[in-house]
Amino acid sequence: MDLLEIPVPTVNLWRGVDLGGTDAIVTVLPDEDLADLEVAAGDLVARGVDPVDATTDDLPLGALEPLVDELRHEVLHGRGLALIRGFPVDRRTVDELGHMFWGIGLRLGTAVSQSVMGERLGHVINVTDVDPHARAYRNRSELGPHSDPGDLLSFLCIRPAEAGGVSRFVSSLAVFDEIRRVRPDLLAVLARGFRYHRFGEQEPDDDPVTPHHVPVFSQCEGMVSGRYVPEYVQIAADEDPTIELTDIDHEALDLLHATTNRADLVLDFTMAAGEAVVANNYTVFHARTAFTDSLEHRRHLLRLWLAANPPRPVVPETRHYTGEPGIPPQAGRTPSFASRYDER
Repeated sequence: MDLLEIPVPTVNLWRGVDLGGTDAIVTVLPDEDLADLEVAAGDLVARGVDPVDATTDDLPLGALEPLVDELRHEVLHGRGLALIRGFPVDRRTVDELGHMFWGIGLRLGTAVSQSVMGERLGHVINVTDVDPHARAYRNRSELGPHSDPGDLLSFLCIRPAEAGGVSRFVSSLAVFDEIRRVRPDLLAVLARGFRYHRFGEQEPDDDPVTPHHVPVFSQCEGMVSGRYVPEYVQIAADEDPTIELTDIDHEALDLLHATTNRADLVLDFTMAAGEAVVANNYTVFHARTAFTDSLEHRRHLLRLWLAANPPRPVVPETRHYTGEPGIPPQAGRTPSFASRYDER
């Protein structure tokens, strides 16, 4: 079916202005329902078990199970975005919280590698003091609306920044619907897509830039999906002389940028300690403002990239790393690439 005609479920077409704030997307973890998971997490830490080695049997949800089932349905088949409140950062260590976060993640999907380092439970911390070329999740610069490899993304805030670090979420399918309505000619450009730079995380036999165009919007089995990383598009054009972004390309990208940041479409909020976000990478774009750490503490989030089971049907061109979902691990390497987006 043509993208100009394919229907999009109403539940996917949410607008930030209509939500009226974060209360519309909140799932609360009741203290009394956390007992089984919390005790199990503490036991695993005491025994020296790494979270990524823990199984569902190791981390029983107990009374949380129905709530997590509803959460999974919401992010896969509903709005595609949920904010979880109630992780006990006031009484549990980072390691214990990591186990609890991992335990819930196990019920949402299968965790995949987030970089060449192969981490499946990632730490989002600014490290540009030791690596000025660190990839986006390891620096403090602003990130425009984008999506990540894998079906689902989740962050757990351990400690917010001293200032900044505001999260932005927007329905990529509402963006698609709006562009389809006002500029169907530019939708065709976005559906063709762009070649992506792989930021140095490609496997040894792969090219640094995708040989194929990654579509911003595509459809498979009657489902529309969004995929976009603006830096990867721009760096590909910077680094590869055979790639030229035409005037119509720039017009389409400018419209995409403007629409993904439109005040009536976006939902902005700053995650507090103990809050987690789960988002569907194919129906929601996410972004972050620049932030400043305090002298004593750095902003610290835990992160999961998850492959759903069953996975969302998407065209193969949406993948820009071989072996997706996730980024193939490569021993001894770090996610670092010098570009014009580096921390200044």
